[in-house]
Amino acid sequence: MSILSLHHSDRGLHGDIHTLHPVRDFVADWLEATPAAILLRPVGAFLTEWVKSTPAVILFRSLHR
Repeated sequence: MSILSLHHSDRGLHGDIHTLHPVRDFVADWLEATPAAILLRPVGAFLTEWVKSTPAVILFRSLHR
């Protein structure tokens, strides 16, 4: 039986430090290994800037100050 470990740095499956969130680590590693990861950062940056430029957010920020 073999174990596939995609964990980065020194937090492997058999290391001294055991992670408390194996599901979160698996999802993060899986997303980094998919072609969709190539698009996530540019799309995320675009959506963040788009939301910041909507009139509702501009109004909220001006009222919050």
